[in-house]
Amino acid sequence: MTLRELLKRFALGAAVGLTATIMYHGTPYLGASRAIMRTSCWTWRIVPFNPLWFWPYISLFVLLGLPWFVLRTWSAVRAYAAALLAVAAVAWLTFVIYPTACVRPSELYLPSYLSTFYLVDWPNNCFPCLHSAFAVYGGYVMCCRASYWDTPVPKVVIYSWVVAILVSIVALRQHTGIDAVTGIGLGAIGIWLFRSLRSADNAA
Repeated sequence: MTLRELLKRFALGAAVGLTATIMYHGTPYLGASRAIMRTSCWTWRIVPFNPLWFWPYISLFVLLGLPWFVLRTWSAVRAYAAALLAVAAVAWLTFVIYPTACVRPSELYLPSYLSTFYLVDWPNNCFPCLHSAFAVYGGYVMCCRASYWDTPVPKVVIYSWVVAILVSIVALRQHTGIDAVTGIGLGAIGIWLFRSLRSADNAA
């Protein structure tokens, strides 16, 4: 990969990341006052709260950043960007229509790193869960045939990583189980869109 292509990938990734961030942090202003607060769910009783799940949770941003540099072709990178923004747009739209939020654990019992995270992260969350959608979609792209990491060992590591992220979503009380499951469905739509865009590029 040449320096020029590396910079192109970095620039596109930065632009997509900025756009998705603006969309995410703009949602509370559009629906926070109408948000439905969830105070309990059956998945929270199955998966106990543990602040250490913060680290798999926050690692999603690494998982989403890697495909920009491990996809083999520029056309695959563009397809990744387009499907990523489409997934974010769907979650953004559903939040505007049906805003939700989750009650958080008392800050008296939280480590400083998690308390700091809560200061910058709104309690309002998307249904379906954007975090799980991104985890499933990003994990697939990392392991698909268009990636340099399309080999058995990286696949096991990456899919295990995705599972850890999915568990962390519930364990940190960021989302309910139904949020996470519907987010997986949204991630599957992102995968379908990515594959469709790749097929169209290959046919052209």
